[in-house]
Amino acid sequence: MLKEVGASGQISLGKKYAGQLFEVDIQPDGSIIMRPMKVVPAGRQAAGEWAQANTAQIDQYNAWATQREPYSQRVRRWREQGDQGEANPR
Repeated sequence: MLKEVGASGQISLGKKYAGQLFEVDIQPDGSIIMRPMKVVPAGRQAAGEWAQANTAQIDQYNAWATQREPYSQRVRRWREQGDQGEANPR
């Protein structure tokens, strides 16, 4: 299968692989090996304890994030505006 890397540096593998995680190994000769992976949480109890201990910070971040336009949309808008737009899409 031949795939072209787009201007954003991404490739599309197709819907069959949507949402899957891959381990990416870049070899010394420049070749890239992608292996499908499954992630197993190391300790759900520890993650739950961390989330409980940091509830206020998590809620604060979630509130901030819902007010933000996704970065990809900000970059697209910045590119469309050209030189008249802001200097930095962040």
